[in-house]
Amino acid sequence: MSLPYRWSVAIAISLLLLFGCAGEPAPDPVPTPTPQPGEPVTIELSAQNGRFDNETLAAPAGSEVTVVFNNLDSDSHNFALYESSAATTAIFVGEIIMGPDVIEYVFTAPESPGEYFFRCDPHPFTMTGTFVVS
Repeated sequence: MSLPYRWSVAIAISLLLLFGCAGEPAPDPVPTPTPQPGEPVTIELSAQNGRFDNETLAAPAGSEVTVVFNNLDSDSHNFALYESSAATTAIFVGEIIMGPDVIEYVFTAPESPGEYFFRCDPHPFTMTGTFVVS
């Protein structure tokens, strides 16, 4: 191969890499919207085999929260939110349902950012988690 041919191939490859082969620029990625304080938030939470499927939930301060609670067990469960793991001051206590069943709980997230405690009241030691308010 001659030197001018090699240079031509190298330039052609460089131009393809520089400008791309598709002919159109890639679209800008669309950011996932982050709920703002006060905006409604929907959270899916399941109970199965005596456990929650998620031990950390999050919502903006003061937002309306809908927890779509799916009790997959043949047992009684609920979702209850407390100020702390002492569970002496309730923020929200959902109806206890016998599974399998689905229920929607709606409440307002605390106004103060921080970590709160949630649990299943019939199973307060094995079904627990942290509710993060930002």
